[in-house]
Amino acid sequence: MTKYQKKEKKSLIDFGAIIKYIALTIVFALVIYGINYVVLHAISISPTGQVGNGILTLYKVTNTGAAFNLFSGQPEAIIAASFLAVAALAFVVLVFSAKLTHTAISAMSLLSAGILMNMADRISNGYVIDYIYCNFAPNFPMFNTADIMIVFGALGLILALFSKK
Repeated sequence: MTKYQKKEKKSLIDFGAIIKYIALTIVFALVIYGINYVVLHAISISPTGQVGNGILTLYKVTNTGAAFNLFSGQPEAIIAASFLAVAALAFVVLVFSAKLTHTAISAMSLLSAGILMNMADRISNGYVIDYIYCNFAPNFPMFNTADIMIVFGALGLILALFSKK
């Protein structure tokens, strides 16, 4: 390239990455909603109110707290923190969209969907419904599909941060 040729400027915002983040967040939220609907429906038609007796048992428990029942009975604080977390994730996607990998975008979408769905439960019910109990770990807290998405999103984000590309 000669000194007279102009370098092509790379855009700071990648609209494709932003659209991918929004679309994946919506898809993951719909997956959470669908699984919750099916599982909670199956639990409600069970005579004992629970399904399974192997590694996992499914039954409904209301949770007014956040992870490991932190901030129990403070839904407004949890809702505010959830809103700030999703806003921060969206801001990172917007500002760094041109530099984000597919793994990072997918991880942030998983996190956003999980947080949003738990937040929606807290807004509509005042609590989150947890329904997965690990029989092999009796002291492990119960959780739901949104919690699984949050954990996998966090792990994916850590993976994206430490990967070379």
